[in-house]
Amino acid sequence: MDDRFPKQTVLRKDYMAYLAIALFIIVIAFEVLLVVWLPMKLSSSTMWRDQVACEEMIEHEDLLRANTIECKKRCKAMDGEIALVQESLDEIAAYLHEYKDRLSRGNIDEIVKYLNYFEGIYRSNMKGDRSFVVAEHIDASAYLGKLASSANAPAKDEVPGKQPVSEK
Repeated sequence: MDDRFPKQTVLRKDYMAYLAIALFIIVIAFEVLLVVWLPMKLSSSTMWRDQVACEEMIEHEDLLRANTIECKKRCKAMDGEIALVQESLDEIAAYLHEYKDRLSRGNIDEIVKYLNYFEGIYRSNMKGDRSFVVAEHIDASAYLGKLASSANAPAKDEVPGKQPVSEK
């Protein structure tokens, strides 16, 4: 030990030196870990696959919303039906806007299933200007014939072949 400095000062300098060396080693170890781990994490195909699936789902949903808006302008007769589909798609869009970063792959697959269902509705009905409601026509001629024949039939109080007596 050096006699020029008090013992406490020398020990304090040693602790600071050891702490600085330990922190330096920890920083170097974390940098090496970051250099090795980060590229492996970024090249992970599952992470990118999930992100791509989420972006494709959002793009699919936006396309369906645009199609229903265009169809609503074109098909005034199906206005209520298209409004129901559009309202459902708007709710899905609001959900995706708020929670898209927290969706798991299972959630993405479930939403894609619903979007495919709406796309099937669009392709089968809306694109061809066909309504979901089937207009049924009733042939009323048989019923009207029965009503007409019962109107011409004598009442229960009347006797067939006799003229009703008129009051004078």
